[in-house]
Amino acid sequence: METMGKAKKRILHKSNSSLFMTRETAVSKVFNMLSNNSRMEADNLITLFGLTAEELSEAGVPYEDLISLGQTIA
Repeated sequence: METMGKAKKRILHKSNSSLFMTRETAVSKVFNMLSNNSRMEADNLITLFGLTAEELSEAGVPYEDLISLGQTIA
């Protein structure tokens, strides 16, 4: 990376850090996705992180949404 210019380093660093997602941010994104009717994206994040119904209910996901997720949540 020493031969790389400052702009390229900044772009590379920005793109790597933007791909990083914690479990807490995943739960909040799932909550927002379910509120916006983005069910497929929410299902993908739930299965990727292995989120449980308890975690989602603590984040504020309504009971009806949890029931509708069915087999997706652990």
